[in-house]
Formats: sequence, structure tokens, C-alpha cells
Amino acid sequence: TVYEEIYVNNAKYKNDLAIEFFGTKINYKNFFKNIYSTVKALREYGVKKGDYVSFCIAGIPETAYAFYACSYIGAVGNFMTPNMYLDDMANNIKISESKILFVMDKFYEKVQDGIEKSELENVVVVPTLNSSILKFISPKMKLQKSNELFWNQFIKDGKHHKLEEQVSYEKDMPLVVVYSSGTTGRYKGILLSNDSFQNSIHAYPASGVDVSRGQKFYQIIPPWVSTGLSTSLHLPLTYGTSVFMDPRFEREPFVKNIINHKINYAVATTTMYEGFLDESLVKDKTWPFINYPFQGGEALSKEKAEKINKAFLEHGCSAKIRTAYGQCECGAAIVTQTQKINHPAGSSGIPLPGINVGIFDEGKNELGYNMRGNIYVNTPCGMLKYFNNDELTQNYFYVDNNGVKWSLTGDIGYIDENGNLFVEGRSNDYTIVNGNKIYNFDIEKIVLKNESVKDCDVIAKTNDRNEQQLFANIIYEEKYADDIDIQENLKEIQKSIYEEYGDLSMVPNLFKIRKEFPCAMSGKRDIKKMQADEEGLISLDINKIINQKIKIRKI
Repeated sequence: TVYEEIYVNNAKYKNDLAIEFFGTKINYKNFFKNIYSTVKALREYGVKKGDYVSFCIAGIPETAYAFYACSYIGAVGNFMTPNMYLDDMANNIKISESKILFVMDKFYEKVQDGIEKSELENVVVVPTLNSSILKFISPKMKLQKSNELFWNQFIKDGKHHKLEEQVSYEKDMPLVVVYSSGTTGRYKGILLSNDSFQNSIHAYPASGVDVSRGQKFYQIIPPWVSTGLSTSLHLPLTYGTSVFMDPRFEREPFVKNIINHKINYAVATTTMYEGFLDESLVKDKTWPFINYPFQGGEALSKEKAEKINKAFLEHGCSAKIRTAYGQCECGAAIVTQTQKINHPAGSSGIPLPGINVGIFDEGKNELGYNMRGNIYVNTPCGMLKYFNNDELTQNYFYVDNNGVKWSLTGDIGYIDENGNLFVEGRSNDYTIVNGNKIYNFDIEKIVLKNESVKDCDVIAKTNDRNEQQLFANIIYEEKYADDIDIQENLKEIQKSIYEEYGDLSMVPNLFKIRKEFPCAMSGKRDIKKMQADEEGLISLDINKIINQKIKIRKI
């Protein structure tokens, strides 16, 4: 089990640092002590093997204690995001038959209605800074219901309960439910086992990633995503790498913490790493201690990667930002770049040991190198099933004629001769123009090459003739935003797309300039809201631009 893994690997190193949190340092001795206290409290409240325990909590030490305590007991942690629809949250709690919910005080007000609808027996409120010396100066919320209690009282209630023997490992024994959002904005529960975590974390050393004892790992990915628990918590703690925790998913504290606390590892999004391009944040400081800056979850263009790597080098860091690709359904990472291999620009790296990746056409026939198709994955790190959704589970898996079980990722890409995977976009991210399927990410790829463009999202928008058209939503770099001639810049973008593909149907005629993209409850971009937007639209007829180009060519 995951609990046994960290105990066996760290039992002889109990004075080593396990977690650092807002000025508080927790060694492995106290780390295990806190896990045992959590185990006893859970048992006092009636939690046993096979029970589900629900959480709405970010990356704080109590998250780690509860995660490993559930593993110790054989219970299943149901880690929900505060961005979930409250009816869905209440329904997930009821279906899992959770007796208890742990909710971070910062999330309480936002999810209060969902808590009330779930009819829980007990609600444990966890103060965000409970494990920090700052808890003495932070304001304390007031409890409102008779079934509510604070974390410290919960632990105190289990003080005299006997610490029972931990459960033994069983193949495919459920461990956690994490959540992934689709295009509908509804979160899908993903049931992962101890095997999912163990197979994943044992693959990293074999892939060339140095996870030796005594280094620091920045934990920023939230626990309701598999990477937040597997790659960002269980992986470093297993190998004696301490975890630096800060639940704020914000760029400024991310950059400052890495520099000031000399972090060696991090797994974060492109948005976070862009903070290293902000001179007001980095100033004249250096960060030669960064060994593995891994990026995932967002697109990283070749141009953006080059800018970040240049900033790293200018500030004394020889490491380059490394891309990884994965899915919650597949446990966490599927492929990753490593420091020992020069991966081609645009690739997400090679499969972790034990994982196979294939490219298949619509008829489920495997394709050759450099052929675009659907990305299928055969992995020992994958989920057991979608939580409470057998139909979705059945549609996600495919067993071929050789008995190989593939996960249908829903992504499009290709593999080169050296095994590097290039992930291009979602298979459902397309627009039908004049009867042709056009992948929106093909258009975005060209738009993002324009140096003035910071970000772009091309989507389908229905016109007054009930036809789909390409609709490009663009955010400009701040240094260009005030001075740029938008009309001329958009025309240049249209020309670039036409020159690349030679197809008028692939050139958007409709644009909107934005300062930021609207966000859905899932935390992803709100596509429906953008599609419904009718204000500030810019329409440019590509045919006029192409006619001008033809005249120039004749001359």
C-alpha cells in the first residue's frame, strides 16, 4: 500500500525533513505520528476498510496525513474540488456513503449548500494554517452546525482509540477518487488503486529522474487531481525528498517560494512558469538549484519554452523546462521529458517505463510513425473505473485482439521514430466548415507563432445561417497590447494561416480580443460563454486579403 511504501523507505530516516509549510518544518517522525493520530480519529468516528471518506481540501499537511491514514485503514479518499457543482458534490458524498467530510475553512462558504444537501453525519473544518506557526495570528471561523468540529478536536477525539494494525496490500484495492472535468463542465470521478500510485512512482527513477533523498519538491497541484497526490506528494515522500507545501495556486508566490526556499523540483502549469519571465518578481536573483522543472496541464509552445529556458540560463540555472503529458484516468504522467535526453521541440517526451502508447485511426487500427491519430495508452497506473458511471467506463477502455487493454485518451497526436509523443489537442476540438472537419488546435498553433500573441483559443461559433465558423479569441502580450494595430495584425495572422495550409476554410474570419478567458466551474475555459459572446467581435473577410496577395504575386 502507499502507506507501507513511505514507511518502509523512511523508517530509518525519521529526523529527515518530510514537509515544510509556512515556516513549520515537519520531520518524518512527527509526520508518521500525525498519520497515526488521524488513523485513530477516523476509527473513532467509525471509518473502516472499504469506507469512503470525503474531502474538499487543498495541499496542506492535513491532506497528507488523511491520505496516508486512509491507506493505513484501507478506506477510500474522495477528493473533491470546490469548483464542483454543489448538487454534484452532494450527490457524490451520498453515493459514496461517506460518514465524514473534511473541508478547508477557505472553501467552507463556497460549498456550504452542497454540504447541507449531502446530509453528512460529521463535518470536520480544517483551518488552512493549522499546521503553521501562523495559526496563532490567523482569524478563526465560527462553526454553525452541531455536527461540525475543527480538525484539532477531531484528532483529540481519537486520542485514546487503539492504533490497530494496518491493512495488508491487495491487488486493485481502491485508494482514492479524484476528479477530471470534461467539455461539459461536469466533473468525472476517477477511482484509482494503490497499484495506480505504486506503479507510477516506481517508474520515475528508471526514466532518469533523480529523486534522491534530501532535495525539495514544490507541491502546487491540488489533491483532487491525480498528479497532486501521486507525482507531487507520494513520489517525493517515498524517496525521502521533502515536500514544500503552499495551497495557493498563484504565480507570484510560486516563483518567490522556489527562489527563496531553493526548491529543486516542481510540477506546475505553463502559467506558473511564466512568472520567471517577470523581472519584477525575479529581479537579480539566481536559481541554480532547480534540477527538474516539469510542466503539464497546459500547452507550451516552442517559443514560450525558449523564453523560459533563456530566463533560467540568464539567472544561473542550466536546467530546461521539461514537458510531461498525462491524464487522471491514467494515474498521472504517461510520457515525460528527462534531462538525459534531448527531446525535439513540441514533444511531450517518451513513455514512462511500463507504459505503452499507440496511435490509432477511427477504426482502431494502429498507425505508424509520424502519422496523426487517436492516442491510446496501455498503462499499469490507470484507473479501476469511473466512479459510479459504468457506461462511461465501458466507453473509455478498449481491448484489442491480442488482449491488450487500451485507455482511449480522447487526444490527437503522433509518435516519431525515437518514441517521442507529440500531443496536438483534443479529438473533439474541431469545427465543421463547408463540410470539412478542421481541428481548432491546428489554427491556434499558427496564431501563437505571432510574437504579439500571448494566448489564443479557436472555437466553433454558429452564425445567423446556422453554419459553424472559426472564431479566434486572442490575448495579446502586455507590451504590445496598447500600441499594436489590431486590424493589421489580425490580417497578418490570417495570411500566415493561409500560407501554412493553403485552404481558405481554415482561416478564421471572426475574432475577439480579450484580456483573459472566462472560466467555467470546472476551472477550465468557459467555451459556451465565449460562443455566446456577441460584443466586441471583429469580422475580417479573408477573400479580400487573399486577392491582394494574388496581385502581389503577379507583379
